[in-house]
Amino acid sequence: MKVDKREMVYQAIRHNEPVHLPYHIDVLPPVAEKLKEHFATDDIDAAMGNFMRWLRMEKEWQELPGGPCASAIRDASMGGRARDEFGVIWQQTSVNRGYVAERPLKEPSLIGYELPEFDYGKKLAHFAREIERGKGHFLVAWVGDLWERAHFLRGLDNLLADLLLHPAFVHELLERLEKVILRNRDAIGRFPVDGFFLSDDYGSQESLMMRPQTWREFIKPHLKTIFQRAHQLARICFLHSCGNVSEIVPDLIEVGLDVLHPIQPEAMNIALLKRKFGSDLTLYGGLGTQVFLVRQSPAGVRQEVKRLAQLMGQGGGYILGPGISIQHDVPFPNLLALIEQAGSLAG
Repeated sequence: MKVDKREMVYQAIRHNEPVHLPYHIDVLPPVAEKLKEHFATDDIDAAMGNFMRWLRMEKEWQELPGGPCASAIRDASMGGRARDEFGVIWQQTSVNRGYVAERPLKEPSLIGYELPEFDYGKKLAHFAREIERGKGHFLVAWVGDLWERAHFLRGLDNLLADLLLHPAFVHELLERLEKVILRNRDAIGRFPVDGFFLSDDYGSQESLMMRPQTWREFIKPHLKTIFQRAHQLARICFLHSCGNVSEIVPDLIEVGLDVLHPIQPEAMNIALLKRKFGSDLTLYGGLGTQVFLVRQSPAGVRQEVKRLAQLMGQGGGYILGPGISIQHDVPFPNLLALIEQAGSLAG
């Protein structure tokens, strides 16, 4: 019997236990290349049997000279340097998105700095093709980042200090970034996607990056607006935040979040999250990537997938997935075991 993947995701989000537990396995580029070779296709979502597909706006990069440290680089995984649309300069690598090398906001001021105005015709030119390719899947479009983008622009240490020393600057920066996200939402909302995804890390391995009261003052109001505007377009709201965000889960429910990703088991007690909030929030992720997928055997991976399906999937409200995008350090047999076991999970 053919599974209606899109409907299975909707059933899970509605907290109905679906016939087949929906799952989505996301991987970084080196792993994607191995999967393409293994399955002899460039459509790895289809090859892995994913129930969801992620859609992202095209990024525009300005390639730059390597910089003064380029001659010292000996790691073959290192690439060049590039400036993104926000003026952030990245040191690129071949294994992930790289890291921020230079930030445009050297001081706690927006004087002389303008956020980008996007050419959506260009940035979304591929959406119609990807939507056609993803027919029958639950389609989620990434609409941007708020706090995460702010610390790309300013630097995390600086921004955390600014919360105390320059609060008016942080408020103004987040207000402007909210407007960018809402413009993205309006442009993407013209396409028949099912959900909007906001990427916005708040957690460290053990706790929030800031006091919950500070998060509620600076970030919560913006999330409320973003989620309300998404619901006005009848879209499901997804939030990505790595780390331990347990303290603010009730706040996220209050402001209208539908799905929380990736619920890292190394940082949070995901069974407790399910017991306390599973009737109000869909949890998405939960399979350990920091140690478990790296060191476990394929048989152990299969067993853990079965355990998560039973523990987290009962009563709906769960989408199986890794605790973060799968990287090149995960043994390929373990990844194949995950794909095969997830594909066999019938309710």
